[in-house]
Amino acid sequence: MGENKKILIVVGSTGGHYFPGITLGEKLREIEPSTCVMFVGEKKIKNLEIWRIKNFRFLAIPIVKKPSKRLLLIFFPFMAIFVLIRSLNLLSRVRPNLVICMGSYVTVFIGIASLLSRRNVVLHEQNLVPGLANRILNFFGVPAAVTFDDTKKFLKKCVRTGFPLRQEFLYSKAGHADYNLSPEKKTILVFGGSQGASFINNLFLEAAQFLDWNKFQVIHITGKLDIVKVKDIYCEKGIPGYVVDFAYDIPRLMDIADIGVTRAGAGTIAEISFKGIPAVIIPYRFGGGHQRYNAEWAEKNGCIMLEELRATPKMLAEMLLKIQTEMGVRKKRFQCATVADTDGVFARYCFNMMTKHGKNY
Repeated sequence: MGENKKILIVVGSTGGHYFPGITLGEKLREIEPSTCVMFVGEKKIKNLEIWRIKNFRFLAIPIVKKPSKRLLLIFFPFMAIFVLIRSLNLLSRVRPNLVICMGSYVTVFIGIASLLSRRNVVLHEQNLVPGLANRILNFFGVPAAVTFDDTKKFLKKCVRTGFPLRQEFLYSKAGHADYNLSPEKKTILVFGGSQGASFINNLFLEAAQFLDWNKFQVIHITGKLDIVKVKDIYCEKGIPGYVVDFAYDIPRLMDIADIGVTRAGAGTIAEISFKGIPAVIIPYRFGGGHQRYNAEWAEKNGCIMLEELRATPKMLAEMLLKIQTEMGVRKKRFQCATVADTDGVFARYCFNMMTKHGKNY
């Protein structure tokens, strides 16, 4: 690839932004080991253990949000100028060949600073309907790589690369015995994302009365708040399952899951579609509502969407039974439609962009 490349990945402060960024960074180093990959983001995630474990340098940068009180709006232009200057200084110091923006308000000013300093810059949109930050950057000419084909109608200069999927998903191989589960029963995977979701936990616990536990068993990732309650109820009702508050081995757990009950984050959709786990998808109704559009896509491709405001325990149980009776067709349909980027498509796109445009500083 010629001289060593230096790539700066700008991430938001939630796992939905920095985990695909980390996966991308690892793929970039795998394709070209001499590549120097660094991360930049909000100070509050600088001390996460993941940066040390993955051996990535993390640079903190000041951020600016739209003030919640109208009175403070008068200070917004000055804060924006300050953050823009700091972003320009950081770029001048690091001198990256490419800046990759993974979404969230954190990326806006460093993305604009990259344009102003005539640097190669690209954004990645994980969700089907793009967030405001990526809309702004794309409006100013930053090309976009997207997870879903349908996102192309919202953005210009757009290419579909899929969602960067962790290597662990490609090589995981687990059996039911690894988790004291039976291969004779259908396994329902219940989780609300990396931290669990109390709404999903409570809904599923109430739906349990409508399911035949001679035919089903559960893998339930509860989050820290509900772990004791869920374990106690499973024990009391004799529900067979594997219950944890957090799972580092989610790829292995998905190897033995047949049906899912999940949220509709882009990462979750990419993971369960790759593993071929048709699910009852319950989109998180806050956070801009972007999960609803992801869920609608999943429903067109083998899953069933269940909206929070109309969800009942019996309705959830009926949907799970419907998926179970149509398992083969739904599994194949969902897996064929997967949005997971397993081959480093986005990483190669980034290298091609640098090769095409060369240095720009």
